[in-house]
Amino acid sequence: MRFRQHTKLSPVYPSGRCSVIIRVTSQGKRIELYTGITLKPSQWNDNKERVKQGCNVDGLMYNILNDKLEKMEKFIDDYFNGSALRSTPTTLNDLRERFKHRFTSTQAEQSDEFFFLFKQFRTETANTKGWSKSRAEMMERLENKVRTFKPDIKFSDLSTATMDAFKEELAKTMYNDALDKHLSYFKQFVTWAQKKKYEIHEEYFLYNPVLPKAKKAVRYLELSELNTIYNLDLSSKEGLERARDIFIFQCYTALRESDVRQLKHENIYLNADGHYMIDLLTEKDDDRIRFRLPQRAVSIYLKYKDKVYENDLVFPVISQQKYNEHLKQLGKEADLQGDWIDYEYRLNEKITIKTPKHKLSSHTARRTFIVTAMNEGVSLDIIAIITSHADISAMKPYIRANTRGTDKVIEAIDKTTSKKTTKKGTKKTTKKDK
Repeated sequence: MRFRQHTKLSPVYPSGRCSVIIRVTSQGKRIELYTGITLKPSQWNDNKERVKQGCNVDGLMYNILNDKLEKMEKFIDDYFNGSALRSTPTTLNDLRERFKHRFTSTQAEQSDEFFFLFKQFRTETANTKGWSKSRAEMMERLENKVRTFKPDIKFSDLSTATMDAFKEELAKTMYNDALDKHLSYFKQFVTWAQKKKYEIHEEYFLYNPVLPKAKKAVRYLELSELNTIYNLDLSSKEGLERARDIFIFQCYTALRESDVRQLKHENIYLNADGHYMIDLLTEKDDDRIRFRLPQRAVSIYLKYKDKVYENDLVFPVISQQKYNEHLKQLGKEADLQGDWIDYEYRLNEKITIKTPKHKLSSHTARRTFIVTAMNEGVSLDIIAIITSHADISAMKPYIRANTRGTDKVIEAIDKTTSKKTTKKGTKKTTKKDK
């Protein structure tokens, strides 16, 4: 069987050192075998594919290390050249296992390849696809979860049984929505590795678990609750008052927290009719929104119009963590009663989740705007434009929350039922009865 091998250095680790690896290519696929030797780039002769003469690496002289590399390369040569004498088929995965068995490497060394590639995938893909900060953080968490699950994992381990075990491990700390997303992101990494000619377990791409998911309820505030928050006297609680004002502004504009955070005075102006307008390029999807500000949003804006903040921002900067802390305190100050009821699945188990209404978040504001607009009869098309929803299907949860619309249906049913009852229960008089 034809093959090529090339002894080289890995990219530089944060420590400033590299791993010496042997890249083996056969039949359009490749693997990288970790030798267990790490050194500084300055200690390596790339042309000779050997440790530089005279170098001492962690107490071992160059000739000892080079002798080790020669034995490893000969082992690979012998593996392919002697394939005709073996009963088992020659594969790169088989070579990897035999190599590791022959040149006993530590568990940490065995996992180097997989997790180094995972980091490379995160860096490369984040740059090319412009990942958001939250997406990048989620991918980092995923890598850590894989490392906790199986610290010596290899691409050849990704059988159906392994993936089922990984799914079960994830389910210990997350519901199906998040679990499915993690598995999807993991698949993106494995697909990326496959395109780079790494050999994946043959069962992996047949693995496609079906996870039941519950339709989420929309967490929003009734207008009466919103009014209570708006009218709170928070003059003695400056931080809480600012958070309340930003929240109210969100409720009447549907702006995401990230967009409010970057809102400048240049984004708000008076038009020829004397109305305050907002004109903004959204941070999440670079969608341009332009509409007239509702009166309450105007009142909040005028409150801060003459105040000076860094970079000409309309509102003072509040960290996301602090903002959400303030909102939960705000919910308590407003004495919001009742719970939001949600359903989640953990694998096949359906779970009821109650969240007290006073636990507000920045997402509550945007959802309140959408439901309020729908209840007032504003069309989905217009709402989608204002809220920069690219897909109308994303509005389905809000359709279910449209209480005004459902009330009209019920009223129509009740009216019809009432007519039928009256008609059936009324006895027609005749001349004989008279």
